[in-house]
Amino acid sequence: MDSAAARSTLTTVSNGLNQACRVITALLLAGIVCSNAAEVVLRTAFATTLDWIFEVNLLCATWIYFLGVCQVYHKRGDIAVDVLARTLPPRAQVAWSWIVDVLCIATFFMVGWYGVQLMQLQWPYRTPGVRLPSALYTAPLVIGAAIMILHVCAQRMRDPMRKG
Repeated sequence: MDSAAARSTLTTVSNGLNQACRVITALLLAGIVCSNAAEVVLRTAFATTLDWIFEVNLLCATWIYFLGVCQVYHKRGDIAVDVLARTLPPRAQVAWSWIVDVLCIATFFMVGWYGVQLMQLQWPYRTPGVRLPSALYTAPLVIGAAIMILHVCAQRMRDPMRKG
């Protein structure tokens, strides 16, 4: 596979994963809003509650957060402090940008690696209310780390001389 085809494939996968993250986070947010509305109605009108609401909302919020960060990273919308980098000559800015990307990939890899280790420890344990595997709370961290590695690689392949 030549570099143009690899770049195109990686960009397509990155864009597809970003769209999937967008759909999943929207559905999870809608689920949180609807379940909380139902909880308010049940508490107000019927003096009862949904026992599972807290656990499920927390789980959904965790997934929204880590998949939402992937969407921000896909657009390169994260906060960057580049005051010092902008003072460098253009070639040094490109080199610095490469260093930052490599450090980001290494960080995401380590977070994902240790997240998998944590999931293996958590898997036998269940949440107290709904009895969901506790590892489901760590899974979006691992998935998010993998997706962000892919996003960084796709961005770098699209524009290897990018300065920031």
